[in-house]
Formats: sequence, C-alpha cells, structure tokens
Amino acid sequence: MNFNLFDRMANYAICASFALAMSCALSGCSDERHESSVNAVDVINDESSSSVKSLSSSSTANSFFSGTWREDCLAKINEYRATENLDPLTLAPEEKQVCTDKEAADDLAENKAHGHFGNCGEGAQNSGPNFNTSWRRTATEATDAYLKMMWEDEKALVTSGERDPDKKEDYSYIGHYLNMKGNYKTVACGIALSKDGKKGWLNINFFRK
Repeated sequence: MNFNLFDRMANYAICASFALAMSCALSGCSDERHESSVNAVDVINDESSSSVKSLSSSSTANSFFSGTWREDCLAKINEYRATENLDPLTLAPEEKQVCTDKEAADDLAENKAHGHFGNCGEGAQNSGPNFNTSWRRTATEATDAYLKMMWEDEKALVTSGERDPDKKEDYSYIGHYLNMKGNYKTVACGIALSKDGKKGWLNINFFRK
C-alpha cells in the first residue's frame, strides 16, 4: 500500500503552540515560530477515564507494541538529528510517556488531531492520526514510516528551495521536520489503538526539558 505524504496530508499534522492548537490540525505551529508559547500544565492523571475504550503502549501487552518501541522511536529521531550534527534527545520521564499515550487515546476518541495538545506540557507535537494497523503491523514500523516522511520528505522541500523555514506560510509544509530538529531536550512517543486494534493514533511530543 503506497502512502504519499502530500496526497494524504490530512492524515497527520503538527502543532507546537497551545494558544494556536485549534487552528493547527492541517497546519503547523511551534513555540519557536510564534511569540505565543506553551504554558506547562500538570501531567494528567493516567487513572482518569478516556472517552473511548482503547489500547495503548502503557496499558496493554498487545503484540503491536514491543518492549522497546519507545527507545526505537527515540533512536530514529536521533539518527535523523545526527545527520545535521544536532544534539541527541533523551526519553522524557515515564509519566510523560503515559500522558502522551492518554493524549493519543483522547485524540483517537474524538478523531481530532492535537485536540489535547499541551496536556503533557509539551512544546511541540507531531501526530500520525488514524493509521490502519494493516499498513504497519508494529508500533516501531508505524513510527519509523511516519518519521521518515516527516523528516525526509519535508527536508527535501527545504533543500530544494521550494519551502523556506523563515516563512510562516511555509510552516504547514515543513513543520514536522522543523519540530524534529528543534531545540528540545526530551521526547515522548505515544500510540493508542482502537478497541478492535484496527486503527492507531501516534503522537510524538517534544519537551524543552
């Protein structure tokens, strides 16, 4: 099954400013790109109930998730960052990982990209909404595929001169790439699956510390 980034742009989106989150489902925003910035909020209680029953890497032994998929996500991000001599990120604390899973589950329940952006105190978010698990059969495969598109396809737009990182109007085309190379310190990777396991939702949150 072919998955073209630009033909399917509505299937994933980026957001990085809570004040602008409502307008970011099909475009990008970042606290590096706007004066409005994210105000850190308390991490939500993972015992609170989601609006839909779902499976996440924090709550299930489902075979979709390996025990190291978050580390795989981190390693892939750092692999891309290293190509531009950027400092590696580290994994955010466990409570941030659980929170990111919860965000993904709530976004899946409401079918709304970045619908709960900022709940974990993140400064930027890349999202892969509503992917079919028959497309990629493990969390690592799905995450690798999205990260490849986010970095390679969008960087190509920059290096070709087609898009300019300094132009706000170009951000919706290259924001995933800019978030991945941004001045962040830690990252949390979260995936939620629908109850039947056929649909997945990926959120990758970037933190300043």
